[in-house]
Amino acid sequence: MDNFEKTPYETNPVESLADAVKAFVEAYDVLQSTLAEFDDEKIFSAALRTAMYQPVVPSGCDNPPICLYEIGVVFSPDEEKYTINNRKLLVNLHSRESDVRALFIQENDGILSHLCEILCAFLGNDELNEFVHAAVLRFLNECRRLFAMWE
Repeated sequence: MDNFEKTPYETNPVESLADAVKAFVEAYDVLQSTLAEFDDEKIFSAALRTAMYQPVVPSGCDNPPICLYEIGVVFSPDEEKYTINNRKLLVNLHSRESDVRALFIQENDGILSHLCEILCAFLGNDELNEFVHAAVLRFLNECRRLFAMWE
């Protein structure tokens, strides 16, 4: 790896929640790709995957749990990355906005809460490879940007 892999959204402004979700997914895929090159980061990689797959039950509702798959963000094992069904994502952002919001930022169990906690703890390791460190920071920044878009 000669230089840091950059996401297409890294220097471009994000204008919508859909774009912020796409940037978040792209940065996650870049991070997982980077981690795959380092055998000693498998536990961290698995913790991130668990946080991403975790369904969230929107509080104060009788709604069933919601997960990324339901809003059009699907992991493709063949490609080892997420794909996004843009139409399904846009429909869910419009018709189930409060559920999608809960999925990402619900206090205590939203995806972003878990991911930010894991990422910040991992960044406390003083012996991180520079490529891993950069990929973690990029993903953390996308998590924070997506969180800010919901507020």
